[in-house]
Amino acid sequence: FTSSSYTLGRPFYSLYSSSKAAVVNFVQALSQEWSDAGIRVNCINPERTLTEMRVKNFGMEDPKTLLTAKEVAEASIATLLSDYSGQVIDVRIKK
Repeated sequence: FTSSSYTLGRPFYSLYSSSKAAVVNFVQALSQEWSDAGIRVNCINPERTLTEMRVKNFGMEDPKTLLTAKEVAEASIATLLSDYSGQVIDVRIKK
């Protein structure tokens, strides 16, 4: 899993942003290294998601502006069942 923070370093989030960028690069490298073995590797990039950790850090937000854990899980399962490899799978709120 990654977050949109992988695309841009943000003040006071240097460790978080850099670790998310590392996850994306690691997934992309592994997908190439392991392709001959038929092993697929992808990265899920959900938008803001309603979780206990998010509520603890940011307080209650309008649930209509957040993904549910179920939506993220369903996108993750769909990715596992796909032929994708080396991809960053964006999970966004359906509008």
